[in-house]
Amino acid sequence: MLICATKATFFFLAASVIGCGLNAKNTEPASLLKDAARLFEHLSRKSENTIPDAVLNRTKCVVVIPAIAAGTDHLNLRGVATFRETSDEWNTPSFITFEEDGVRPHRGDLLIFILQDAGVRALRSGRLQIRAKKHGTVPLVTTTPLPSKDELTAELLVYEYAAGVLSGTGATGVVRLDADKNVYASNRIRGEVPDKINKKYLSSVVSFFNTIMPTGIVIHHTAIIPGENALPRNERDVDEYHQARGFEITCSGHVYHVAYHYLILPNGHVQAGRPEKCEGAHAEGYNSYLGIAVIGDFSSEDNPTGKKGPTEPSEKQMDSLVHLCLRLMDRYNIPLQHIVRHSDISSTRCPGDRFPFSSLLRQLQNAQSRRIANHAVARLLWGILSAVPV
Repeated sequence: MLICATKATFFFLAASVIGCGLNAKNTEPASLLKDAARLFEHLSRKSENTIPDAVLNRTKCVVVIPAIAAGTDHLNLRGVATFRETSDEWNTPSFITFEEDGVRPHRGDLLIFILQDAGVRALRSGRLQIRAKKHGTVPLVTTTPLPSKDELTAELLVYEYAAGVLSGTGATGVVRLDADKNVYASNRIRGEVPDKINKKYLSSVVSFFNTIMPTGIVIHHTAIIPGENALPRNERDVDEYHQARGFEITCSGHVYHVAYHYLILPNGHVQAGRPEKCEGAHAEGYNSYLGIAVIGDFSSEDNPTGKKGPTEPSEKQMDSLVHLCLRLMDRYNIPLQHIVRHSDISSTRCPGDRFPFSSLLRQLQNAQSRRIANHAVARLLWGILSAVPV
């Protein structure tokens, strides 16, 4: 519901260096920032797999080590670090050096997500040790959309990005923060790094951490807008209310306020909220799930007599919801068990006890079964026709 839709705020420090397999020999400050921005933008837009939202939200520092170009002999690589003070404020970047031990030199870009204060202190002190993970696996959306407690309490997680694929890595070494923490500021004063390059870099970092690969769907009702004693009429009403509550997120250079990804009006019309791959602000801990809000108040306790609007979703709303869920399930390979009510994952009555959730699940399951049966019949007929001589 609107009054319980909250954005999971997070505090983290961020550091990154050049990516996408670019030549690591180019260590000029402006080039490092430009290449880092390109890497984050690429990961935000084109990666088929990505890092779970829970990892990103718990990250206190991210370091990206550049790929080692073919024929490179030295194992000391330059990078750039950007520390975040609050959810909306970033310090000017500093630079780092990665001293790889050479046991298993990496060939892709390394992304190191520091999840604990101890790792942050190690980086700030000038020596962050990167050790090989015992099992070599890291959580990814396709395998671990909701990481375990053990994974989220690790000091750091290290990924390697090569040929468009994220995976674990065996690279080891030491990350050292430059002794001159303000080297970037002095470079900028000398005019070596234009402000527009710095701003583009920071924007790319923000968008990267706000980008998700949807892993489920959370069903909400909107309830009434507090203070107006009326249901929202459309997405604009919800957007204005969420903006007043301070909800704001930047994705791909655009600012959004509405917490949900879709709203379904009483007449069944579907209105888009924030983009599907933009992190939601509707269910703490589950904002990698797409948020769909059905306009109405379907709680018998909050709206017993219908004074706050319809007590149940309309038939048109439910039809639209079924079709929208099926489309999103197909698009992102979302399993039926990842379709949940807000009340299933949070202490709330949303979307209300009068919302026909069991009926929704039955319709989705039946639709999926029909599709599977139709595909099986189509394959059988194709096999028969292919065997018939021409």
